[in-house]
Amino acid sequence: MPRRVLRGVGATFLAAFAITPAHAEMTLDVLYTTPGTFNALQQELAKRFTETHPDIKVKFRNPVAGYEEGAQQILRDQITGSVPDVAFNGINQIGLFVDRGLGAPLDTFVAADGGLDKLGYYSTLAALGQWKGKLYGLPFAVSTPVLYVNADLVKKAGLAPAALPKSWPELVAAGQKIQASAGAGVTGFYYQWDQTGNWLLQSLVTSRAGHMLKADGCTIAFNDDAGMWALKTLESFGKSGMPNFGISQARQSFVAGSLAILVDSTSYVAAADRQIGNRFDFKTVAFPLSTPDGKLPAGGNVAMIFAKDAERRKAAWEYVKFVTGPIGQTLMVNYTGYMPGNEIAVKSPELLGAFYAKNPNHMTSIQQLPVLTDWASFPGGNSLKIIEVIKSHTESLVTGKRPAAEVMPSLVQDVNGLMPKCSG
Repeated sequence: MPRRVLRGVGATFLAAFAITPAHAEMTLDVLYTTPGTFNALQQELAKRFTETHPDIKVKFRNPVAGYEEGAQQILRDQITGSVPDVAFNGINQIGLFVDRGLGAPLDTFVAADGGLDKLGYYSTLAALGQWKGKLYGLPFAVSTPVLYVNADLVKKAGLAPAALPKSWPELVAAGQKIQASAGAGVTGFYYQWDQTGNWLLQSLVTSRAGHMLKADGCTIAFNDDAGMWALKTLESFGKSGMPNFGISQARQSFVAGSLAILVDSTSYVAAADRQIGNRFDFKTVAFPLSTPDGKLPAGGNVAMIFAKDAERRKAAWEYVKFVTGPIGQTLMVNYTGYMPGNEIAVKSPELLGAFYAKNPNHMTSIQQLPVLTDWASFPGGNSLKIIEVIKSHTESLVTGKRPAAEVMPSLVQDVNGLMPKCSG
């Protein structure tokens, strides 16, 4: 069980990440999202942190439902001068905050502690926390899109779970075959299209070697062949008879054994494992890349420092360093299905060294690390509005209300109308 994680970790290893109290007691104000996933983990992290940092307390704000809600809360707090000291934000939101004067650069802190390599961060994942050449966030919980597979239902349909097709038309067809063999009450295939920040729409675009934004960061790029392919793929899901579940409904259907193939974030892997138990054979399979140079957007969140006061920033850095460091990341992996951003945790036998050998469903995400790319962040004051506009258009595709050929021009028009003008 997660609560017993790290009980056997040597005192020497733990002591290496402790600090000697150097200032008066301070209480950090911390905000995180998605309480169903992170409540127990955050409480355990705070407990472990204060055991080695007795002069720094952690007080959590009431967590909010998701990344968009968290961003809205922080932007409101900026107006009243009450931003949290530390916040766990969607990877795609770093620019949203920095462009508004929020967020402390972490480069000086990192350099003082020996650099990213010494601290153990995967360079690919640490780079996700950069904005305009500076580091503002460190990877806390990174997710990749994968297929959740009920191997029992797949085998019943005469298919091999380890050799599922790697194209979406074939996967949809496999889902239909599974559904026909399983009978009433079973859904063969579901694509979790409404993930936060249009993440699984972006996954289709980048898997086709496309981009949501051009290199200038303020011009859309999805109005090309890769973007149209992504929209047509979503349209095909709707035409196949795929229901329009909400995220919770789809996940509950899967763990109940009534959904055979679910395309979702790895964030749910640990919870799915616990909820399924031994009732059926559960496997994860890599998200298909539709072209050899396809990529996948790294989902999940980074830890950012919003504290203004220099002393509070120092204390906040100690907390951020802990939760994104070897101990914090080991706890994070055991409590969730996210990928760790710290290589020391993965390679240390007393931390996660043996974990992945015993938990292959978690390994799928690690194997996708070489193809990760950024989760596009829309610039300007309408960033969150753009996300909602894209979500609305996407829903019209998966529900069969409008075809891709009709959605694309109106989507481009609506998003362009909300984008800021490029400078220079």
